[in-house]
Amino acid sequence: MKLIVISLAPVAIVASFALSPSTSAVSQERQSVVCVKRAAEAKPPPFPGGPSPRRRGDKPGGTPYVAQSEPLLKPLCPEGEVPAVREFRPRGNGLMKGNPLIAPEQRLQRQGDALERKVFRSFREVYRPRRNRNPPPPPPGQPACDGIWQDNACYYYGSAAFTRTADGGGMTTAILRPQYVDTGGSGHSLNEIAIQAGKSNGDIVELGWLVSSDQYSDSDPHIFVFHWIDGVPQCYDGCNWQQYSSTYHPGQNIGSLVGREVYNGYVFYQGNWWAWFDNQWLGYFPGSEWGGKFTKSALIQWFGEVASLNGIPPKTDMGTGTLPSSNNAAHMFTLCDVDTPAWVCWYRDQQSLNRTIAADYDIRRVGFGETRYGGPGE
Repeated sequence: MKLIVISLAPVAIVASFALSPSTSAVSQERQSVVCVKRAAEAKPPPFPGGPSPRRRGDKPGGTPYVAQSEPLLKPLCPEGEVPAVREFRPRGNGLMKGNPLIAPEQRLQRQGDALERKVFRSFREVYRPRRNRNPPPPPPGQPACDGIWQDNACYYYGSAAFTRTADGGGMTTAILRPQYVDTGGSGHSLNEIAIQAGKSNGDIVELGWLVSSDQYSDSDPHIFVFHWIDGVPQCYDGCNWQQYSSTYHPGQNIGSLVGREVYNGYVFYQGNWWAWFDNQWLGYFPGSEWGGKFTKSALIQWFGEVASLNGIPPKTDMGTGTLPSSNNAAHMFTLCDVDTPAWVCWYRDQQSLNRTIAADYDIRRVGFGETRYGGPGE
């Protein structure tokens, strides 16, 4: 079995095409932040060599993947204080959160603001189907959809997944600004990592960046966190999230980092799911959210996601808006699973791939534990 190691210390990698952070964008972000006393009681992992696990390949002779140790942005708040985080709960027909395993909905499962448990398909159904089948159409009266109909929108994915018992997972990914079109209604375009376990892999912690002018009132990427409890979606950027970093926070506009590559992920440590982003411990979801039953990952997914109400084809970009046959497509690499005692995130070349509609958005393997993904949608 080939295997590669990744350092678990959150580290940011600057791509050769990376742009320098905009001074005006950074200053605007600082002006919009309200700093509050850090309320998080848990302490982050105190491991040497940087906050997050070392990334290392699992193939013979695989060496640690090294990147700069300084965070890309300066702290927004003084020591002991953190940015106040504003949670986002869509109402009515507002979009919630997708996942490549969620089965298409043939009826509206959400009544008002009530949340219902989603039906999750198995890993084999999604990533190793016996034959390709077109998803069923949306309920009558809804816009045309050739993707996965859920939460009153059409979802599309370009995803990689790996089943393994681990202490979490990570990846290196570029911050991008896909063109988002909302002429048909609300939606989003995002890139994320999802750590999953439990019944039907319905206990989940998620971390990534998201573009949606409906959700964040601009066309820039924003950091988001999300979690699910036994298949029930919670909310964006809150729902008992414990903020720790003074530099990065859920909901933060990171348009100044477009073109940069960051290392992010989750690790379970002393009872909590800690998220890291760039060189910082971002914060954590308390393990008590799952009654202490969600302590290991059984499945890790890395994916691009588009939610659209623009009919067929969708008009929103995923990634750079380029299909992965091009070198200019978005990529995710060092797709890894965490070994806490060794403080290593091992990246491997065993991921299975899935795409909803390959003509719109696709994904392909381009290196050891590395994929390119995305597309223009039309």
